[in-house]
Amino acid sequence: MVSMGRIVFRFEAEKFANAVAFFAKRIRDLDKLKAAKLLFFADKYHVLHYGRPIIGDRYHSLDYGPVPSQALDIMNETIHDSPPVVKKHPFRDLFEGYISVDRAHRYPRFRAKKDPNLDVFSESEVEALEHTVAQYGNKSGGALIELSHHEPAWKAVQGYGEIDYRLFFRADPTSAGNASKLLEADQEVRDFVDAINNL
Repeated sequence: MVSMGRIVFRFEAEKFANAVAFFAKRIRDLDKLKAAKLLFFADKYHVLHYGRPIIGDRYHSLDYGPVPSQALDIMNETIHDSPPVVKKHPFRDLFEGYISVDRAHRYPRFRAKKDPNLDVFSESEVEALEHTVAQYGNKSGGALIELSHHEPAWKAVQGYGEIDYRLFFRADPTSAGNASKLLEADQEVRDFVDAINNL
């Protein structure tokens, strides 16, 4: 049975923070835009090959391409260093435990404060992160925007809507076999658990 609702995952804040630290250790010009794009490409790789994303964020179709919404909120808060009176995102402290902001550039860059904790990732997730760095890490933010504008998942959503994970398979229909079935089956389990919890 195919789930009729959206495919939704729980946001994995620890994986998000460690993924950005993973990128920051390997990429010198990692700014917010580039980090957002690399997270998308890493999640897309893992969805296409293994039927689930790494960070579990909700992606939205914005002018610059697909954007992970919670990750973007946390990165924005960290860059702009919101004053204490402003309510902080609940995962900002976790993120700042791994990442500092170098504001000496036109677009502030992320620097890793320490090595990422690879134990939070599965082997396949590390594979996806490594593939993403190798494939996209040396590209400019503009080049990544251009690439993301060719993504069928981004094109399929009009305006600023949410991108369903099913749309990731439009980029590579040949991978839509087992990984797609796993994606659907996992959502059915989450829907069932939610229904039980709401009784």
